Amino acid sequence: MKQKTIIGEHGSVHYWVGGQGEPCVVFTHGATMDHGLFEHQIDYFAPNYKLIVWDVPKHGRSRPYEQFSLKNAADALVGILDDEKVEKAHLVGQSMGGYISQIMARDYPERVKSLVAVDSSPMQPSYYSALDKWLLSITSPLLRLYPYNSLIKAIAKQIAVQASAQKYALETLKQLSKTEIADIMGAVYEGVIEFGQEERLPVPILIIYGEADRTGKVRTYSKQWAEREKRPLQIIPNAAHNANMDNPDAFNRILEAFLQQVEQGELLA
Repeated sequence: MKQKTIIGEHGSVHYWVGGQGEPCVVFTHGATMDHGLFEHQIDYFAPNYKLIVWDVPKHGRSRPYEQFSLKNAADALVGILDDEKVEKAHLVGQSMGGYISQIMARDYPERVKSLVAVDSSPMQPSYYSALDKWLLSITSPLLRLYPYNSLIKAIAKQIAVQASAQKYALETLKQLSKTEIADIMGAVYEGVIEFGQEERLPVPILIIYGEADRTGKVRTYSKQWAEREKRPLQIIPNAAHNANMDNPDAFNRILEAFLQQVEQGELLA
């Protein structure tokens, strides 16, 4: 993978490009993780796809970054596609990455071939009750109350079940201060609440979650999303919130089949 950088008004964003195929797949990681979340997808998909992984603004090497928001991240991703001369891409977003991908599908549908939401949630306001919104609003202040070491260990244990995946999560979290973690989570939840659009996104969507995902109401929201919009839903066994890293074999097979269906015109929005 070749590392590249785009420079915007809020800071530099780092990304990596590889693969040999013509269709492009962009992998976007979740909050407090980095591009390394998709290490098990790179070799598998490289022979048939152009691949882009990136450190979302305010994460990994894309730091420092001012005025981080989901919208700014989606706009940065469009900038990456422009630099790579990619007209349309398959978007694979884990957790927060799923939100960024949905915003891009809302604002730039002509640039999106498909969207895969991995352990993420729909962003339409009608899915969220007043209680849900209140709980989201207090997440960032609550995180600031936890002792740092206890916080990052608890997060790493919650989002993964495999020892290697928990180790990756913990090492990645250690790159961030408690203030950075709280600020990121606050910006993520603000972006969800501010999404505002109820209309069905005009792209093919696959919803995936790990069977052991205990993060928030991801499983509940995913089931509701799939049922309401008649979207395909796949559950990854032996996996939690970072399902693609916990069980890459199952995840890769499911993703490959979906991408092939979209490329062959078998799945529509």
